[in-house]
Amino acid sequence: MLEIAVFLYGLCAGLVLMIATRNRREARPNPAVVTAMGWGLMSMSSVLALLLATVALAMALGAQGPLLEALAAA
Repeated sequence: MLEIAVFLYGLCAGLVLMIATRNRREARPNPAVVTAMGWGLMSMSSVLALLLATVALAMALGAQGPLLEALAAA
């Protein structure tokens, strides 16, 4: 399941970057859908990075919990 999510994220990110590059090269503004998709991907990436950093910090400080133990075992 994670592989599918990573594939779709990469596909969306590549599409947004390709469209934005082409529009910049042709000196055209980006459509609102591309801009919204880019902001959405950036927001999702930022939130995921903060969540993973929090989990890593909790594990480094020795926090206990069923989710942390499952992550450490994986």
